[in-house]
Amino acid sequence: MDIPEYYKKFQNQPPKKEEEAKIPEKSETPLIEKPQQKTEPQKQTQQPQQPSVKDKTIPYQGNGFTLAQLEDWKDKTIYTLEGPVTDGIKHNVIVTVDTEPATENLIEYSQMQIQTLESELKSCMLLKQGATKLTNGSDAYEAIFSWYPTDDLKIFQHQIFVMGNKTAYKLTATFTKQTRQTIGPAVLRMMLSFNSDKK
Repeated sequence: MDIPEYYKKFQNQPPKKEEEAKIPEKSETPLIEKPQQKTEPQKQTQQPQQPSVKDKTIPYQGNGFTLAQLEDWKDKTIYTLEGPVTDGIKHNVIVTVDTEPATENLIEYSQMQIQTLESELKSCMLLKQGATKLTNGSDAYEAIFSWYPTDDLKIFQHQIFVMGNKTAYKLTATFTKQTRQTIGPAVLRMMLSFNSDKK
């Protein structure tokens, strides 16, 4: 176990020997101990940090918290819903939010994302792409890829694209050949249940 530097100086000091109890000799005048004066420690009160009047902020609401976000800052949150480890890989659904998409056309945006993925992933093969519908009836676009992250592991990636009020959403789930058949249908239903509050 690593010991922090601060505590190392105490490690090499010999243990203190307990002083043997001294028996006072009998004397006619008993010793009188002076009472110790109690001094209360000074209380330090730290004032809460107030935002400067120069700070231009907007309210930001996250998952269970809020804060005053600086106005010129951008939210680049990537949401990960973590699932089980099955057939040797950790399953999850990743939701990426693009508040500044290059185009507001769902099909064009989706195909741009597909082309980017094909150029970035080695041995990537597009198996399927086309229009689909969310559970709520909204338009969506899907793509299914297969690729080899390692020489002996083939995985499948299912992506769903949604557009809402100048914001694009990409949902991505990854499977093995086996888990695509076992937990794949339930994960796909979860992805298609997506609802955007930006209409």
